[in-house]
Amino acid sequence: MTRHPGCEWTILSGRLPGEDLVIELHPRAWPDRVATVRVITAAEVFSFAFAGHVGHDFAYADIDRPDALRERIDLAVDAARGPTRVTRERRSGMTVGSALVLDPDGPHPRRDTVSYPRRRLRSRLTGGRTTREVEDFPGLPDSPALPE
Repeated sequence: MTRHPGCEWTILSGRLPGEDLVIELHPRAWPDRVATVRVITAAEVFSFAFAGHVGHDFAYADIDRPDALRERIDLAVDAARGPTRVTRERRSGMTVGSALVLDPDGPHPRRDTVSYPRRRLRSRLTGGRTTREVEDFPGLPDSPALPE
């Protein structure tokens, strides 16, 4: 958290043994740009959520867990600070896939993509058409350039 001094942090859970860690963060300049980082301790799953996109990482060995958590926190902070583009694919009222792109118009955009095959299959069985929702979040005026 000290690596990102321009953010406000709230620990929502994780204070008790065995309880999942959930952290909410947002840039001080834009409190409505909220990202969430979650550590599901029983499954070694590390995730972050921003604007309807949820990205995951896994770390099964104890030695890998700090790096997985740090990477999810860094990604959440970068997404909240922008510039960020979130594209969601929806079908039959369900999100069946999403992509988050950091610095989408820059020289080295970073992408985090998620697909939900079960949801996609179930939505195809119920009919309907796939729609795409694209949301752009400009960068904060004081945002440093994203690392390459």
